[in-house]
Amino acid sequence: MEHIMRILISGGGTGGHIYPALAVATHLRNIYNAEILYLGSDDGLETQLVPAAGFRMATIKAGKLQRYVSVKTVKGIARVPIGMVQAVGIVRKFRPDATFTSGGYVAVPAGLASRLNGVPLLLHQQDVPPNLSNKLIGPLADRISIAFADSQQYFPADKTLLLGNPIRQEILDVRQVSVQQARIQLGLSPDLPLILVTGGSQGARHLNQVVARALPELLQFCQVLQISGQKLLTETQSLSESTIAGLDSELKQRYRLVPYLTDEMALALRAAELVVCRAGAATLSELAVLEKPSILVPLPPAIGSSPQEANAETFRRAQAAEVIKNDVLKPELLISRVQHIVNSACLLDMAQALKSFARPTATSDIAEAVVHMAQSTTGAQTPENKRINV
Repeated sequence: MEHIMRILISGGGTGGHIYPALAVATHLRNIYNAEILYLGSDDGLETQLVPAAGFRMATIKAGKLQRYVSVKTVKGIARVPIGMVQAVGIVRKFRPDATFTSGGYVAVPAGLASRLNGVPLLLHQQDVPPNLSNKLIGPLADRISIAFADSQQYFPADKTLLLGNPIRQEILDVRQVSVQQARIQLGLSPDLPLILVTGGSQGARHLNQVVARALPELLQFCQVLQISGQKLLTETQSLSESTIAGLDSELKQRYRLVPYLTDEMALALRAAELVVCRAGAATLSELAVLEKPSILVPLPPAIGSSPQEANAETFRRAQAAEVIKNDVLKPELLISRVQHIVNSACLLDMAQALKSFARPTATSDIAEAVVHMAQSTTGAQTPENKRINV
């Protein structure tokens, strides 16, 4: 009887951890006919996203690990032993051939439970510096896939694979659409340079305000599509309307404000001449695949630290993006930098530099690495009857 490969997938808390895990899970299911079980936290976003993607899910009480003491920290620590026992039970019952984790605090019990049960573990590191959960389970992993070469310093060379971050299929597909055609599909001018501004799913108040104040000058030479975030839409709309009130109707039409984009986000990235955005790992990987120049405004480090400044520095050093720190960003500075980049060879230079970061086959490459580990425990072959050398 043919063995059906069973893979445990884990990653949670935020979409940044969940979407890459789902991309790998989907590839394993569709290409290798693997049976997937997603292990998530009972209070994370994964409880919505995973069932919607059509995967079976098991949940545990995962404690969020903080670097500082608070009531949440104490409650989080109290959940850890409960979640650990639950994870061990789930792994023993499911009996996976391999486990893949994409980070987040739920990855700790998932990784520990897998290793306690002798299940090989592949850990994925998305940002340049590892977060606390990946630091904890890194030593237990059989293989560690990284998105950026700068992450190699944090992990043993003999088990680290530079494979990139999983890329959404719609990002890969939109490369077939011309920049001008993408602008037309969005109802924008095909020939006027487009500046795309986004602060991520939650938006970024300071970035929104700076862009809104810079509009009278920016709209003289380009069009602006600004994604404010749902919660910040009203205040951004009020500020932008007041700053462009004195402009003629033709210039006003060059500005579009939306709370968020879902289906059209890939098209917006393709249509852009320049992207002004945060420096999350998934965003940077998509910019690299699309060869889109950017001005990165990384999320400032909080008490628990933010990896975005390290991510941005990696791109800046390679001249693949320009970086302006959040507290330095002012309307005058933004206007001058946008004007300089759009009217110079910087665009071409950045696009060329981005090629070194582009890894469009990351999803399939990571899935193959997982399959290779699963094969090593079962001796099973892939549907194409091939073994994968990683």
